Amino acid sequence: MQEKKMSKLVFVAALAALASCGQNTDSQPVAGKLPRPRAALESERASDKAIAFLNAYVANCDKEKGMLSVEEWVSSSKLTTTRFKTELKKLLAEAYKEDPELGLDADPIFDAQDYPDKGFELDSFDSNTKYVVAKGKDWPDFKLTMKMVLENNNWLVDGCGTINIPTAKRSTR
Repeated sequence: MQEKKMSKLVFVAALAALASCGQNTDSQPVAGKLPRPRAALESERASDKAIAFLNAYVANCDKEKGMLSVEEWVSSSKLTTTRFKTELKKLLAEAYKEDPELGLDADPIFDAQDYPDKGFELDSFDSNTKYVVAKGKDWPDFKLTMKMVLENNNWLVDGCGTINIPTAKRSTR
């Protein structure tokens, strides 16, 4: 009788071990947390980069001394695509050609003359088009549309304000 119980126990243990073979325990939920869908993680990374870009630009604009011009700042940014940098340069050159004293009458990144002093936070993200809409922390009616692209497994800003954003997609104020 004892031998039968022992055989059953060994059989059940072997069955349990066999059933667990090949299972990836890394993907199991931890302490009641559900695994995050890949799309949610993707949108979180893209929108985080977009907001980081805007808030770093606000910080640059807030500097009394040592503020970089929009072209210098974007050229040094690792958060923008080459296409974004090229289009900004072209936009600024055309504006100064038309009006050598003034150039553009608004900041091309903010698509406005003013901006939210306390920076931006996420308003929405479209996972199909990769458009991010940011809103001012202290000025929630100030919204800004951005276009994100994935290059070399890194989310980069490809459009913002008047740069690479179609007129129909731009946020209205």
